[in-house]
Amino acid sequence: MGREPVIEIKTRYSMKSYNKFIIFLIFIFPLISLTAQNDFNESLRFFQEQRKDINRTAMMFLGSWAAGNILTGLYGNFSTDGEKKYFHQFNAMWNSVNLAIAVFGYIDAADVSGSYSNLDIIKDYNSLQNFLLLNTGLDIAYITASFFLRERSKNSDKREQLRGYGNSLLLQGGFLLVFDIALYYIHQGNANINFYPHMESFFSGGAGMGMSIRF
Repeated sequence: MGREPVIEIKTRYSMKSYNKFIIFLIFIFPLISLTAQNDFNESLRFFQEQRKDINRTAMMFLGSWAAGNILTGLYGNFSTDGEKKYFHQFNAMWNSVNLAIAVFGYIDAADVSGSYSNLDIIKDYNSLQNFLLLNTGLDIAYITASFFLRERSKNSDKREQLRGYGNSLLLQGGFLLVFDIALYYIHQGNANINFYPHMESFFSGGAGMGMSIRF
């Protein structure tokens, strides 16, 4: 009977400590979550800036390749004949499209005025990677078509034209295949450094807190 008051006092003291601890968590947890969220947002913004820089550089490289092919293609079209003439001709025509893509791609990458949510940034990255994978499949199709044209040229009245176009398509398809694969892995490397580690820490404990309470 003499121990009951002592037990009651200890119980009340424990409950008061527990209540204080809960109140402390109520105030501190939003601050921890807010800090983690801000860190994640900053990391994602930096990832987006790096992605834009990569795209600008890539579009400048593609534009330079296209412009060079157009100039040499036009010169070759008027200064050579036969198979070489058609080779240069196709290079110029093909790269007029590449140049347009490079210009619009650069303008889009250079635009930093827009406001992007975290979800928009992640969606844009995933869409770009899927687009590059799709392009890789198309590049392989271009290379396959080039061999088809070269084969068809053997039994065609337009032998020089088909062979010239086939050689050009082989060159352009090969370039785009290397370009798209390289760009895919460069963006993947950016994500591995500036995106995925921060996302994993955010969801695995950066914005959470574990605790064990004994009664």
